[in-house]
Amino acid sequence: MPSAVEQLKEAEAYKEEGNRHHNEGNYKRALAAYHKVFCYVNGLQVPPNQGSAGDASTSSSSNYVPQDRVEDLKKLKQSTRLNMAACYLKTGEPQKCVDACSQALDLGASSKGHFRRAQAYAELRNLSGATADLERARQLAPDDPAIDVELKKLRRSFSQADASEKKRYAEMFAKAPAGQDSGSGPCEIEEVAESAAAPAPAELPAPEVASREARQGSTPAELPAPEAASGEGEELQRVAEPAKGGSIVLPASSEVQDEAPKLSVEVRQLTYAWEQTDEQVKIYISFDQSDELEAGVEESRVKVDFGEWSASLVIDAAAEGQTPWGLRLADFHRRVAPDRCSCTVRSKRITLKLKKREKEHWWNLLQRGH
Repeated sequence: MPSAVEQLKEAEAYKEEGNRHHNEGNYKRALAAYHKVFCYVNGLQVPPNQGSAGDASTSSSSNYVPQDRVEDLKKLKQSTRLNMAACYLKTGEPQKCVDACSQALDLGASSKGHFRRAQAYAELRNLSGATADLERARQLAPDDPAIDVELKKLRRSFSQADASEKKRYAEMFAKAPAGQDSGSGPCEIEEVAESAAAPAPAELPAPEVASREARQGSTPAELPAPEAASGEGEELQRVAEPAKGGSIVLPASSEVQDEAPKLSVEVRQLTYAWEQTDEQVKIYISFDQSDELEAGVEESRVKVDFGEWSASLVIDAAAEGQTPWGLRLADFHRRVAPDRCSCTVRSKRITLKLKKREKEHWWNLLQRGH
């Protein structure tokens, strides 16, 4: 039977394997590797003089971890649980994230444990739970700007809370430092030697906030409207659409599709901004991003397709032989209703309206940073 030290080394190797899969975006494989960590460490025990070994007479001495590795065992268990929580956030399993964070916090205080559990609670619409965890995370890591970014997201849900929750949120938001608006939360890999304020080298970088020049394939932040770009990372204020003056473009396919067709031609990438209500998302493609488009676009040049999880748009070039303009948004945060989505061509922009299947607030337009 392998010794406790050998089992601990095997567990650490599986954790590193899980980290590699996480870095590659293979979250299910990462979870499989992280689960194997506990196949090796669950039977390990702390020596009796550490106060938590239990009855030594009922256990083999080979199950006892050397005293100089006791802290390593504890940190391995906690960091692995936190990594699993990060994966569950990515795979859209918030309740499993809550459970993993709670198990990690049973092993000791962790700002990331509270932060990730707050994110999961927010997904589950448990706003009071999210608030409590963010309060604790800020106590543990008062200089972490990502916590204040998450507080801004909670403010968006504030108007939907009941009276008792509003009072609690108001007290909390009054304490939040102003001006913090970078990052998207510590969803990176947790390393054993990591501190709350400084990420370890093996951590994943935080998703980049998209700019107006963002290439297709990055995750756009909720940007200011093209007509009045005042910053990045904030959700748009409601943009009033004129009642008339736009032309409706019908989708190329009238059938409800799971995915909009991928772009079949090479295109020049379009940039966009977006806003939302609980019922719909509006995506704005401004014509001021190019001299060629600024004069306006005829309805006949626009082709659009909607799927439950994606949308694609192509604007034919004004002159023959030129490369068309295009945009494809894949992996929406939640499903939309393609048969109720629309595309309107106006004098200064194109507006895509996406009708949500379920009434709710989306934390991002797209599911993950790709």
